Amino acid sequence: MSTVTTTRTQKLTLIAILSAISFGLMLFPQVPIIPGASFLKLDFSIVPIIIAGYWIDISAAMWTVVLRTLLKLILANEGVNTYLGLPVNLVAVIIFSVIMLWIMPYVTSKNIGRSLLAILLATIGMTGSAVIMNWFVAVPLYAQFANFNIAKIIGLSRYFIAMVLPFNLIQGIVWGGVSLIVLSIVKPLQNKLTS
Repeated sequence: MSTVTTTRTQKLTLIAILSAISFGLMLFPQVPIIPGASFLKLDFSIVPIIIAGYWIDISAAMWTVVLRTLLKLILANEGVNTYLGLPVNLVAVIIFSVIMLWIMPYVTSKNIGRSLLAILLATIGMTGSAVIMNWFVAVPLYAQFANFNIAKIIGLSRYFIAMVLPFNLIQGIVWGGVSLIVLSIVKPLQNKLTS
């Protein structure tokens, strides 16, 4: 019984730590990567979420997403931008993480092909979800509540083709690559923390 409790306590502690790190990464200056779309910014809060998924399981990754999102809402809320942007980010992170962890449940130096396939499919899935979320959620809500009418200011076709699509494709590749690099670097730590 004590072994089960210890294991559960270790998992909960690890999820809490990774959630805090993920939240901290959301506070770092984020990088705009598409010219003319400074509001689309790359952050690396996904990395601790992917670590939670590989070190523990998919449910741990989802709890890490939920906790870092709540921390963002409570401790670093930026008003309308947070309320409208965070749901789009949340869906993108969940889709990317689930596909990545489902296709490539184990990371080893021998499964490079599967790693690349996981990154590719996770990126495509996330990009598709970002387009849908932007179309049905972000664009209309930003126009209504933030006085930022993307259709009039930028144009929908330009916004989706020149900004949303390339941003999410680049973001997915960067997320996947950085996550795998970090996972390989912290592999010795994994053995100590999850044994």
